[in-house]
Amino acid sequence: MMTKRLVSVLAAASMLLTMASTSAQGVTPPAVGTQAPAVTPKNTAPGAVREIDWDELLPPDARARFAAAPPAAVHDYLGEGGMAAQQVMDFSINKALEGANIKIPGFIVPLDVGKDGLVTEFFLVPYFGACIHVPPPPPNQIVYVRMAKGVALDSIYEAYWITGRMKTSNKTTRLGAAAYQLDANKVEIYKY
Repeated sequence: MMTKRLVSVLAAASMLLTMASTSAQGVTPPAVGTQAPAVTPKNTAPGAVREIDWDELLPPDARARFAAAPPAAVHDYLGEGGMAAQQVMDFSINKALEGANIKIPGFIVPLDVGKDGLVTEFFLVPYFGACIHVPPPPPNQIVYVRMAKGVALDSIYEAYWITGRMKTSNKTTRLGAAAYQLDANKVEIYKY
């Protein structure tokens, strides 16, 4: 059985290898902490897809304390030998999102990649670069996404729009916990 520290180190190493491979291919990743694009509110009819922003995942009474920026990176003064940054466990949710058909922008953290290269499970997060030194967002700012058909990712450095039906139920994996689950039916690159 792997320890949490070993899993964190392996996850960070995997991300660094992916970053190095992509950099070698001439793709420039966004700066760590780059936030997902903001949503422009639109009027939608009941049952239509509703575009939401990350603050809407919080309960209404918690939105005044919402900070869109990621937390500061945690580095010890001796280098990379410190403990992994820990996820703050806040599972408070916006209950009004249960069963809603939503569209939300964010960055994809693959959890399951099939032999065909398609990603069928991933975390959607509000900023790029959550890893061993930048703690993952709290669970109420992470969406666990499932894709029945899977999706081929052009780049993990791109922001994506994810559309699907939201559930307010927890999901915990070796990389972190999410307070929401989304059965996605559409994934598209965010056009700035």
